Amino acid sequence: MFKTIALFGLVALCSQNIFGQLSAKANAGNWLALDPKADTIAGISLYKAYDLLKGKSSQTIIVAVIDNGVDIEHEDLKNIIWRNKNEIPGNGIDDDHNGYIDDVHGWNFRGSKDGTIICNERAGATQIYLAWKNRFENIDSNLLDSTEKKELSMYIKAKTEYLDKINTSRDSIELNYSYNSHYHSSELIANDSESSTTHFYGSPYFKLPPNVNHGTYVSGIIAAERNNTIGTNGIADNVLIMPVVASTQVGDERDKDVANAIRYAVDNGARIINISFSKIYSTDKKLVDEAIRYAEKKKVLIIHCAGNDGVNIDSFYNYHYPVALYDDGEKANNFITVGWNRPLFDYRLAHPNSGYGKKNVDLFAPGSDIFTTAPSSEYDFRSGSSMSTPCVTGVAALLLSYFPNLSMMQVKDILLKSVFIPEQMVNKPGTKIQVPFTTLSASGGIVNAYNAVQMAIHVTQH
Repeated sequence: MFKTIALFGLVALCSQNIFGQLSAKANAGNWLALDPKADTIAGISLYKAYDLLKGKSSQTIIVAVIDNGVDIEHEDLKNIIWRNKNEIPGNGIDDDHNGYIDDVHGWNFRGSKDGTIICNERAGATQIYLAWKNRFENIDSNLLDSTEKKELSMYIKAKTEYLDKINTSRDSIELNYSYNSHYHSSELIANDSESSTTHFYGSPYFKLPPNVNHGTYVSGIIAAERNNTIGTNGIADNVLIMPVVASTQVGDERDKDVANAIRYAVDNGARIINISFSKIYSTDKKLVDEAIRYAEKKKVLIIHCAGNDGVNIDSFYNYHYPVALYDDGEKANNFITVGWNRPLFDYRLAHPNSGYGKKNVDLFAPGSDIFTTAPSSEYDFRSGSSMSTPCVTGVAALLLSYFPNLSMMQVKDILLKSVFIPEQMVNKPGTKIQVPFTTLSASGGIVNAYNAVQMAIHVTQH
């Protein structure tokens, strides 16, 4: 099974003939900034939003990018990378007493001693099978409650996938890492252990292995330095990116890395957390739920992708973790989930690989062929719901920057209520069935920066 994050780099299904129909200025790689009405392109009206903001002052907002690493020396990012002012670099001392030594630019929860990112991990199916084997093997399902029965079904699905792979796969990466029960990334990560309660492990440094580029893509969409005559323009113009490594290139994220990354971001000043990865298995959901609750208590907004599997993620069996739903039935108020739209207002508007759901997807955002930063001061076009997510994060950061008195809930409310709502029949993702675009998410629309700024002006003046 492909890992969701891998699809972001591999799937760019917005075909060239679609882009042949776009305007010349959209072809420059900035179609996401265009206006749905004036340009008849399903962008976010960013140019119009900045017209409204002319003459207004802004405050710097810290945005944590929990991902597989960011090139902090990139020419278009180096000036907008967060710096921990309370930490003296390289002295081997935890100057700010936050538990993380020399964390000048964030933290690498998957770092070896020298900061090399350990980008290989077991697949989620392997993690579930090994973690839950003793719990569910030979159990009488009649003794289980409804929640445990769902977990049993997840275990059976994971076991089937795991056994199938080790018996049939000829892929060396799958056999060496994803479905290898003897592979332990914790042995390579500095000061780590197999325990889920380990917190202070990893490295303050970020040495990106070849092809580890995802976090750099995401960061550029949010906040690549604007109007500096090079590269590209990020959405928000007064943001500092806090890189936090918890994601992987091969296999699926460990829940403890995700939970620790959320807590690190919250404790070190992030107002918004971007999570552009998802997975279909969660071994330690309670651990991540507690971290999301902690972020909610501290009024930090989490923005997450809906995944690239073209399924209805309202169904338990299609959840893409982390999710906004707690096990007690409550829903996280600080959580936004983002689907993936394409540029043209036709049946292809919702990407066929996007996750959707009237309950668990909040809104859509541009995600096809987005021009953004790549490692080594390069640039590239990337696609996926992981590119849609930083579009929403960028707009959220724009609101908090120019309207700093807005609460977390006000920002979320504005984002969802200010969407552009297409009156468009589309193919439901994963099918050829025509449905109204409005049925694919809670808001029914696409994030719109202009409408959001208008609403923020109104809210803050009344």
